[in-house]
Amino acid sequence: MLEIDNLKIEFLSHGRRVAPVDGVSFSLGRDETVGLLGESGCGKSVTALSILRLFPMASQARLSGAIRFDGRDLLQAEDEALRGIRGKEIAMIFQEPMTSLNPLHRIGEQLAEMLRIHTGLARQEIDARVLAMLERVGLARAAQLVDEYPHSLSGGMRQRVMIAMALLCKPKLLICDEPTTALDVTIQAQILDLMRDLKREQQTSILLITHDLGVVAEMCERVVVMYAGQVVEQSSVEDLFDRPAHPYT
Repeated sequence: MLEIDNLKIEFLSHGRRVAPVDGVSFSLGRDETVGLLGESGCGKSVTALSILRLFPMASQARLSGAIRFDGRDLLQAEDEALRGIRGKEIAMIFQEPMTSLNPLHRIGEQLAEMLRIHTGLARQEIDARVLAMLERVGLARAAQLVDEYPHSLSGGMRQRVMIAMALLCKPKLLICDEPTTALDVTIQAQILDLMRDLKREQQTSILLITHDLGVVAEMCERVVVMYAGQVVEQSSVEDLFDRPAHPYT
């Protein structure tokens, strides 16, 4: 489904170009969960953002190589084509939901916008699907939550809202960037269980970005290990723990 081939990402910094990602290659199959593992600063999140080209214009990001999704090279896609893919075919859950949700809009409005952009559903059907998805991700007061703002929710509730938003359009690929980092251990376990259940129901492939080996062991089938902007090892989860091949791993 997803194939990243010799990806290099360069940014302009203080008059010179730096490459936080340099020659990264890996793939992800249908209905598969792959962990992108490495310490902070190794290039995991930048790699994930490049799949949807979510870089601000001011960064002057220069991308080379290829990112193929269902046979289409996303690096060559027009902006309009990418807007049709973002949220509908590929969705992303960001590390900190408070910076991803708009503080000026109610929860219900933000979820409904996803369906308005990507579907031709009537308003009544959109509202019904938003309520159903909020309930499915374990938010009991869904009917009240749609009229609340992000700041009134706890961290765990905000993360569930982000998961609901990401899965509303039943994407083929879900990119999760450290989805449990800011949560306590009990909420982390609940969020991981929820993601596993929804993956089974919707047959969604997951690219899980993390530096937590426990999360990798629980969620992933294969692992890609990154260090200093490069992939240093790829293996099954079993081999990663039983027979790590690279000194960094």
